[in-house]
Amino acid sequence: MLTKMDAQELVDGLSAVTLGASLLFVARRSAAPLGSRLAFAFGGRCLFFALRAAAAALYAHGLELVEFLTVSFLPLAALLLVEGILRRHAPRLLKMLVTLGAFTIAIALAATDGRLASWYLGTYVVIALSGTTALLVFRERDSLSAQENAGVEALMISGAVLTLLCATDFLPRAAIAPSGIGASIVALVLGANPKSRRESWSALMDVAVMALAAAVAAVALSRVVGLDTMAEQIRIFAVLLSLLFAVGALLRLRRLQGDNASQALARALASADTSSLDGFLAGLSEEPMLAGLRLAQDAMLADYDADTLGSAMVTRAVWTRAALPAAPARARDELGDLMTRLEATHAVLVSRSPLRIVLLTLPTVGSIDESEASLALFHKLATIAAASRT
Repeated sequence: MLTKMDAQELVDGLSAVTLGASLLFVARRSAAPLGSRLAFAFGGRCLFFALRAAAAALYAHGLELVEFLTVSFLPLAALLLVEGILRRHAPRLLKMLVTLGAFTIAIALAATDGRLASWYLGTYVVIALSGTTALLVFRERDSLSAQENAGVEALMISGAVLTLLCATDFLPRAAIAPSGIGASIVALVLGANPKSRRESWSALMDVAVMALAAAVAAVALSRVVGLDTMAEQIRIFAVLLSLLFAVGALLRLRRLQGDNASQALARALASADTSSLDGFLAGLSEEPMLAGLRLAQDAMLADYDADTLGSAMVTRAVWTRAALPAAPARARDELGDLMTRLEATHAVLVSRSPLRIVLLTLPTVGSIDESEASLALFHKLATIAAASRT
């Protein structure tokens, strides 16, 4: 017999492992301020599931109170994370409702020693997460690059799954509270850092394959150990799926693999045509990392001091907003203005005379080091192609 409490301890404990490993993998490799938002969102959920597992295992009412207080702030963490990914503030009303709701629920929980009716907390969590998911659905697609939109689509789907599973958490007759599985799916999708629609679907398909494998294993194991009821079979499925997620997250952390798109770009650069700049850029047009590439030249740079900007940019292969303080004051202001105008995260000098600058908007979740290494090689080859006369 597999009781709900025993299964819940395992699912929550494994979910905490998945979120903790994802926190180390994703948040540390992401640019500020998004890294801190990821740490808040992932760290908060990791703490919540660890506390829920410990409270069930130790029968500790004090831990249950801390667990409830923690969960009241998780929707706010999710909202702040989505704001960082979309690079847009949430509507003021939504932000006020989520923020005030978090503090109101936390105060009510503390005042009642955790005895607040669960449907109050559940209603707040589901409404807040639904509003946050709606931000992803109704985002201004034109304000994001092709890579960012691809990543947001995958996050949107996984966020909808999380919202649905969180609602199930507050149904007393549910076989198990599955919000840990939903949170793990979001963590795995963000960790995959998809930069194209194909990579987004690949990340989601990886999750689907693990779910199918867990379902097959659950059916087989249920027959072996005599788990006859549907509730028990659902629980063993949830435990096995959580185990697969945890193993996947730990393996990803161990390998510290770079992004697939970065690796694909590196391979494409190795065989790129550098006989002309137009040919070079055309040959790389299908690469996910370079989707939405903009070449600033001529009229687009007419309002800038070409000599000052070119002299400053030649000192560095790849410029990001974090690197701007290293540039002289005027060049820093002009390059910062150009990147802001085009909402670019990376700028690469192609040639000084005439001044030509490639601007890119890459997702800020995932591997930064390898992306910049690939772009540094792109810079070197683009410079050769721009200087070629053949």
